[in-house]
Amino acid sequence: MSAADEERLTLVGAAARRERPLVVALAWVPVLAWMAVIVFLSGDQFADVNTAAWLAHMPLVETLGVPPAVIAAANLIVRKSAHFVEYAVLSGLSLRAARTTWTRWHARELIMFAVGLAVVHASLDEVRQYLATSLRSGTLHDVGLDAAGALAGAVVAARYFSRDDHRHSAPAGSSPVSSSANGGG
Repeated sequence: MSAADEERLTLVGAAARRERPLVVALAWVPVLAWMAVIVFLSGDQFADVNTAAWLAHMPLVETLGVPPAVIAAANLIVRKSAHFVEYAVLSGLSLRAARTTWTRWHARELIMFAVGLAVVHASLDEVRQYLATSLRSGTLHDVGLDAAGALAGAVVAARYFSRDDHRHSAPAGSSPVSSSANGGG
């Protein structure tokens, strides 16, 4: 290797070290923003009575005269699905940020961190609902649902990043398709 090549590598390495803190910080911005969205959605304006009223007053629901029991069931499904999806997204974003921050961690460690962070956030948010809202009550059941969503989101994100890593590390000219898809192990 020539002296010029070594100097270029040194300069590239120094630039990468300077940019790394910014890259890491930017990786956590979506996580913090999504946490804020979750806190906003867990306020009184999105309490059960309010979302049921919104559903009941939707034009098609009013026109068809949908019975209150059906509206209540739809409200429950929408609300519990929202719990699952909110925390699936949070853990996926957390896994992505952790992967950027701690590059030597294995997938299992990243998943555990992402799910753990989501469960802590869910628990604190349910406590906040219990203590600081008038129309909401924090429940352990919701934390369990949030944890299930977090686990699903982290596993999906880990699989996505694993496949993405595999594609980027494949030798030139090789197919990015996994060996199991080609009939291999």
